[in-house]
Amino acid sequence: MIKNTTMAKIIISLLIPLLVSCSVLNRNARSSVSTMCVDLLSARVAVDVPTPDCIRKENYEEGVIYFVSFHDGTMIFHKGALMRFDVDEYTPLGSEHTKKYKIYWGNENGKFWKKYVGGGVRIYYFDVNKESKKKYDNIIKSIRIRKFRRP
Repeated sequence: MIKNTTMAKIIISLLIPLLVSCSVLNRNARSSVSTMCVDLLSARVAVDVPTPDCIRKENYEEGVIYFVSFHDGTMIFHKGALMRFDVDEYTPLGSEHTKKYKIYWGNENGKFWKKYVGGGVRIYYFDVNKESKKKYDNIIKSIRIRKFRRP
């Protein structure tokens, strides 16, 4: 007959590896990412994003705006005229220019922001902590813009 203390040691020795493996799996788990398509007048923007908390669309005479909120930051997708956002007034710390796009980035009040301009579309992220910055940079890198004509 096995004593109670020996049985407890066996159970604990079996549970510890299980608990450790579960914590490692949870830490390495990736959030689900899917492709979100946003129609902005004569352009469709496809971008790979984690599941957003909220998406709000606003139409106005000269354009359309999508506000996409996540638990750790906000993105704006915009095409049109006569619209300025607070992030447009931020002073960039750096920029990158190619034939297809311009990207500006910086830090405002300890939070990161980035502005992508290309194909007549402006896409922003802002109010992002350092820990989440890489996730938002990957979103910007995944941008695909397709122009189309509406009847």
